[in-house]
Amino acid sequence: MITKRRLAVLSTLAATPAFAAPFLAIGDNAELFLTARTEVRFEDNLTFASGSATSPIIDDTIIEFVPGLELTFGKSSLTKGSLVFFERFTAYSDNSDLNDTLANFIGKSTYEGAKLRLDLNASFKEQFQNNRDVAGTGASLLRSDVAAAGAKSELSVTDKSKVGVGFQYDSTDYLSARGLVDRESYTVPVNYYFEVQPKLDLSLGVQYRVTQVDVSNSDYEDVFVSVGARGEFTPKLLGSFAVGYNSRTGDAANSDSDGLGLQAGLTYVYTLKTQFTLDASNDFGVGAAGGGQEKGSISLGARSKIAEDFTVIASVGYEKTDFLGIDREDTFISARIGFSYIFNQYVSFDASYSHYDNASDGRLGNADFDANIVSLSASLRY
Repeated sequence: MITKRRLAVLSTLAATPAFAAPFLAIGDNAELFLTARTEVRFEDNLTFASGSATSPIIDDTIIEFVPGLELTFGKSSLTKGSLVFFERFTAYSDNSDLNDTLANFIGKSTYEGAKLRLDLNASFKEQFQNNRDVAGTGASLLRSDVAAAGAKSELSVTDKSKVGVGFQYDSTDYLSARGLVDRESYTVPVNYYFEVQPKLDLSLGVQYRVTQVDVSNSDYEDVFVSVGARGEFTPKLLGSFAVGYNSRTGDAANSDSDGLGLQAGLTYVYTLKTQFTLDASNDFGVGAAGGGQEKGSISLGARSKIAEDFTVIASVGYEKTDFLGIDREDTFISARIGFSYIFNQYVSFDASYSHYDNASDGRLGNADFDANIVSLSASLRY
């Protein structure tokens, strides 16, 4: 979980025009912006193929145009938020059968009173991209709809203690007939925070999650009991972590498991213009085919504002996935470097290079793949 302070630091170093005048002011507290992004990218392995005779590699150049609307509200009130809608128009140079139009909606709102903070979120995304779980098994992309909605509250019960309760709903519906199954998950976290020094809290929490898979005997229940801390550990190190015991009970045979649970997000502010991030987790999951998984991941990031309008971003990540109940274990490595340039308060430009490598042991050896993506884009917010 990323703390409010960590988000504030990240936002101060972001390379997106943040103070563009609105297209339309609605009263004193709401503003409507027009947004647009044009991107050209080259992908040398569209479907995460292994390169074998049965899994040929496909590359292509994609042009994407993304118009949208953004409504922000509550500028001078206790309740603030935004509603964003954008449509992705994608055109493939050589594989025109993959051309598509994808709708996206993202909404969030925050109420912050003297003793109560409430955060709401909702989103819907149409996706047309491959899933690493089924890498090497098809020559096309996966069409899916991903939706989420949730609420998180935090109430001060004394001068030094707070209680947090939340609810999160997530669903994935696959529209591609590749033996994939739809799923829904419901997550309820409860946390107690106690201030041990200004801007630093210790935490005790329990999280319950149930995942319902659209196939018989494949539902899961997870319980994560944790201790942790959040806030400013030093003047330069901030964020949060929770570590504890994670257990899973499943309907299918060989799906019960337990072990270490971890959620961590830390930021080190090296200078006012340069910061480093560390994110780590160890948790259970559910694969695209409905099977249980245990995933451990760690990622390191760096962001530096090397000039007033020019920012460099770099990251590297490692993820290990154990497919519970079957003979398969994946090791996934990712790396990215990007550059952002703010031309003025309305227009920005971005360039990036990403590399992905997946090594799969077990009965699905054709899940190995390498992929590279080079991207150039221009964004408008007015």
